[in-house]
Amino acid sequence: MKLTSIVKYMGFSLLIASIIIYVITDPVDRLLSYQGPILSGALLGWYVLISNTPADKFVEINGERISVVALLLRKKAPFLIIVGLALIIPWLLPQIYVISVKMQWFFIFSFLSEFLGGFLIGYIIPALNFTEKLLLYSFGFAGDTLYLLLLYMASNLFNVPSQLVINSVLILVYGIKFPEGVLFAVYILKKIGGI
Repeated sequence: MKLTSIVKYMGFSLLIASIIIYVITDPVDRLLSYQGPILSGALLGWYVLISNTPADKFVEINGERISVVALLLRKKAPFLIIVGLALIIPWLLPQIYVISVKMQWFFIFSFLSEFLGGFLIGYIIPALNFTEKLLLYSFGFAGDTLYLLLLYMASNLFNVPSQLVINSVLILVYGIKFPEGVLFAVYILKKIGGI
């Protein structure tokens, strides 16, 4: 099976799982599963760019095949990343999240906005060089860490015991963030020739 097919199925599976989690779980679990629409959007954005580029429209730079479309988008990458982040970040603030839980249309809009922000970032990722990808991931990891701290401090906004939030955060850290860090470390080691 080709990598693009795997990414497509992963993106759609994650999107469906995210929709289910957002519909049937409690507000704290929804808040902790914020990465679902973002990551599924990013995977599908990458898939759309790569799968719609003809095989003869790839060039090899530093041992990596890069789409010509990605190279053409390179100058717009900072702008598209900022737009993607602007679509994602406001919905992660606990005060706005409390409002979105009470207003269903607002909640649906937040999910779509996070998905679209992830899609834009995933679409532009192939245009970034290794250092820029490393920097973007590092900022994302730092942002996730600050987000989890903010979530713990704001647990009283949700009338949820802080111990329950800690348990959910630990599941997120060990179930998602740790494997994500390991995969990125393997990517770095491959790029620098360590593997």
